[in-house]
Amino acid sequence: MCGKKIQHRGTHINPVNRFTDQYIEEDLSELLSEDLENLPKQKTIFYTDHAEKVISYNSSPDIPFEASINPYRGCEHGCAYCYARPSHEYLDLSAGIDFETKIFYKKDIGKKLENTFRQPS
Repeated sequence: MCGKKIQHRGTHINPVNRFTDQYIEEDLSELLSEDLENLPKQKTIFYTDHAEKVISYNSSPDIPFEASINPYRGCEHGCAYCYARPSHEYLDLSAGIDFETKIFYKKDIGKKLENTFRQPS
């Protein structure tokens, strides 16, 4: 799973989760760039995320905002620089292809957001 390459995604690898104690690493050194055309295509699977909060707060000096609305976890865009990629590792998934193909959407986000803004705090 660590070295399995996938076609038509932002990343072609599924790196091992940093919280995994043991794993088997495949040797991909002989895979040529023209071989990428023959790689298997991976479908996106959507899962319900039962999180109650839809606003995330951060205090990172690298991110130019304090809060964001997160209707889902994971993303098909596959931007390599995405700050959210490591969050999939907390779900026992990879920050690589799992982040792009296993999307967790928050159900009833409109109601949850409305409830958040109605709170006096």
